[in-house]
Amino acid sequence: MEFTILRYSDNVGSFNWEVSGPTRAVVVCDPVYFEVVLKVKGNVESQDKDLSLLTEPLTNHSSILYTCLMSKDYTSKLSTLELTFGYVVDSVEATISVCITEGSWPDGYIGQVTAHTSSLKNRVLLLRSEFENMPVSDDGMINLSRCVASVELEGKLTVSVVAFQHDHDDYDRINVVGKDEEDFSPRKSGKSYGRLDVGFCKMDVTVAWPLPSLIRPRYP
Repeated sequence: MEFTILRYSDNVGSFNWEVSGPTRAVVVCDPVYFEVVLKVKGNVESQDKDLSLLTEPLTNHSSILYTCLMSKDYTSKLSTLELTFGYVVDSVEATISVCITEGSWPDGYIGQVTAHTSSLKNRVLLLRSEFENMPVSDDGMINLSRCVASVELEGKLTVSVVAFQHDHDDYDRINVVGKDEEDFSPRKSGKSYGRLDVGFCKMDVTVAWPLPSLIRPRYP
């Protein structure tokens, strides 16, 4: 399941959070439960207040035969949560890594790395360095917040990177200064390789393919 997005809204306005995990694709072979705990943080932990508590089972998954996106709202006295996830059948788990091999990522540039499939266009956020520099280790490896996505065996995985910069005259305005994307064909095992070029640096993308994460039920 992909694209787990949580949204809180009240009379004041709406705030959006996108979950950076899970670190592995979720295999729907046993009962699956979504658990959400949102709190308003106080000065110390004892002052934290509950905003939303949710435990929701994924039911009737055996009747889902095709890849699809599902969404449902959950309303309580204090908030409304929108839970959205993708159900990907006949799929493999793609483990993605990105490494800068030429040039460097300039300080002050916002970086966004995403992935999506040919069947679900909603982009999975792998990293967005909104308030800090791009997290790059000494060997050039970009430390992604999330590195997995489920991809249909007969589909396609697209990994994208976009670089933004705040406008010099209007800081609230963000301009795109470089972007690129690379397509990968799913495999049942092994690795695939590609390259992204945003002008000021080049990045090697490696996608590792383990065993299928979910096989569609077969009926006579």
